Amino acid sequence: MMKKELGVIDLMMASVTGMIGSGWLFSAFYASSMAGPYSIFSWLVGTGIVAILALIYADLSSRVPMAGAAAGYPFLSNGTVAGSLNAWSLFLGYASTPPLEVIAAISYLSFLIPNLLNSDGLLTPAGILLAVGLLIFFFALNATGIRNTSRFNNIVSYMKIAIPIITSFFFIFTIFSIRNFTLVGTVKPEGIFTAVPGAGIAFSFLGFRQAVELSGEAKNPQKTVPLAIILSVAVASAIYMIVQIAFIGSLQWGNIKPGDWSALANSGYSSGPMLVLASTLGLGALASVLLFDGIISPLGTSSIYQTTTARVSYRISEMGFLPKRISALNSRQVPIYALIFDLIVMILFVLPFPSWQSLVSVNSDLTIIAYMSGPVSLAIFDKYGVASKGFRLPALKILAPIGFALSVLIVYWSQYPTTLYMSIIALVGLALFVFSGKNPLKDLSQGIYIVIILAILPVISYLGSYGIDLIPFPLDIVLTMAVALGVFYIGTRSTPESVSQVEKLSFS
Repeated sequence: MMKKELGVIDLMMASVTGMIGSGWLFSAFYASSMAGPYSIFSWLVGTGIVAILALIYADLSSRVPMAGAAAGYPFLSNGTVAGSLNAWSLFLGYASTPPLEVIAAISYLSFLIPNLLNSDGLLTPAGILLAVGLLIFFFALNATGIRNTSRFNNIVSYMKIAIPIITSFFFIFTIFSIRNFTLVGTVKPEGIFTAVPGAGIAFSFLGFRQAVELSGEAKNPQKTVPLAIILSVAVASAIYMIVQIAFIGSLQWGNIKPGDWSALANSGYSSGPMLVLASTLGLGALASVLLFDGIISPLGTSSIYQTTTARVSYRISEMGFLPKRISALNSRQVPIYALIFDLIVMILFVLPFPSWQSLVSVNSDLTIIAYMSGPVSLAIFDKYGVASKGFRLPALKILAPIGFALSVLIVYWSQYPTTLYMSIIALVGLALFVFSGKNPLKDLSQGIYIVIILAILPVISYLGSYGIDLIPFPLDIVLTMAVALGVFYIGTRSTPESVSQVEKLSFS
């Protein structure tokens, strides 16, 4: 059994570290390029959706705290088909995050060591080798135990909170133009929604899950985990909103036509938006701080994600979807074989996705696909009397289906054909179900809702305003929400035997 050593501050800082990583360094820039001044609304949409999901998982963690919790909930509520699809998507979403953060850190390090990136902003062979080396370093840190990892993350987290706030106020009080907020140009309102997955807004917030995954190692988890989740989302949302406002108001157009927001994506800002902006404004000292933070902040996030990815792999192994050896603990009560397995997968992610933006949308979609199951699991646990021992979601019968529908919308906003690719990748997770050797007919009926939504989403996406526009905006949004609510109802009709055994299980 894993040691229960983590308090509220440890858990909150783990979530803050997961949320304030490369997102603040890049997401405001990419959101601006997709939605211009409307990007402020993109953050409001993203905050609202993630806040609902965070509250849902806060309730879940107060009912069933365990290591790798998000991987275990659908397995308990909807059986092994739902469990395998969720586990696969969740694992890929987690395992792709440390490489993504390492790539972000190397992008900033390239200002000091130029040969790490090529002219297209992609990792060179030297950059790839450095990325692999950093992943191995954090593997070694995690192997020493959760307490050492937590101490490192707590130190980094205080810096993660301070530097974005200080930077934003420097920008605002140096050069800030209200005129930039009136330059709409060719930006369309639909960009508000595509920026949520595409600019990394969803990715930036999904770090709240760190406290959920570490709940099996928390002291008094029914109370500490929900509080840590709520506090971390509040802190991160305030920071990101300030950063976005500061970036838009302080943006210097240079050779770009004012209002041509889409041109930003291929401008000189793309290599390190905050650092380039600080240099342009003549803030040399701040630029040096940003260079340091641009390297350290993503590395802190990479470290905590290696920690929680191992817990997800541990839980997947415990459920029978991976070899039992993966869940073995070493003398320090660390799932060492899970760490080794995860490290190999993380290194493989560096190779086909050698840039931050090429990986961020894939990461967000896979994780959101996995998190769709949370609202369904909560509704089933509540239906069958799995009691909350701490935080309880208010208006559960309303917010749970809304949370599911909003999760579906985030994937929908990724646009066709991304929705098709993500559905195919997620459905490959059925291979884990085959590996587990469970009863296919019974479990398929209980987990069919995930298969249905993954099959329907690409079709609506192709026909909707982000595809051939046969179903125009906003009717496509209304249709997607309606379908999602119907699928939620199908999912909550599950009556697996495992639900009645939830409170009797030992969640190590």
